[in-house]
Amino acid sequence: MKFNRIAIIAILAILTVVLAGSASAFDLGFLGGGSSEAQQITVGGIDFNIPAGFTENEEYKMDNEQSNSTTGVDYTMSAAGYEDDSKQNAIYVLVGDYGDYNVTNEIVEYVLGDMDYEKKTINGHDGYLVQQNTTDSSSLMATEQPVYMFVYEENGDLVFIGATDESYFGDVIIE
Repeated sequence: MKFNRIAIIAILAILTVVLAGSASAFDLGFLGGGSSEAQQITVGGIDFNIPAGFTENEEYKMDNEQSNSTTGVDYTMSAAGYEDDSKQNAIYVLVGDYGDYNVTNEIVEYVLGDMDYEKKTINGHDGYLVQQNTTDSSSLMATEQPVYMFVYEENGDLVFIGATDESYFGDVIIE
C-alpha cells in the first residue's frame, strides 16, 4: 500500500497524542449536574448524541484549533468532553480535519499498526475499537476500569470517540 507519508505522519501524531493521553482526558473533574436529557452536539461538523446524565467540561472543548505540525500537513482539531455526576463515566469526542488530505479507514488501520484493535461497525460506521488500561494514579481512570476508543473516518476526517464503557458508542454515534 502506498500512502502519502506526510499525511500518515500527521494522522499518527494526532492518534498518538489522543491514545496516549486518553486517560488524562477522562480526568474531567468539575462541579455541576448532568443533563437530564440526551443532547445532540456537533464537533468538527459531525453530529453526535450525548446520553442523559452527562455534562460538558469546557476545559476539554476545542473548536477548530490549528496544529503546530512540522510534517507539512496542517490539521485542525475539534473536541468535547463529558462526564456524569459520579465522575466514573466519561465520553470524549475528537474530530481531526486534515484539509486536502482525506483520511480513510485503510489509512487508520495502517496507522494503528500492531496496536491491539478490533474492526467493528457501529451505527453504520466502520472503524476500529481499541481498549486501553491505565495505571495513571492522577487520572479518573486509575481504577482497573479500561478506557475504550472507537476510531473511524467520516467525510475524510479522523473521528475519535473515547468512553469508559464500550456501550456508549451506540448512543454517541449517529447513523
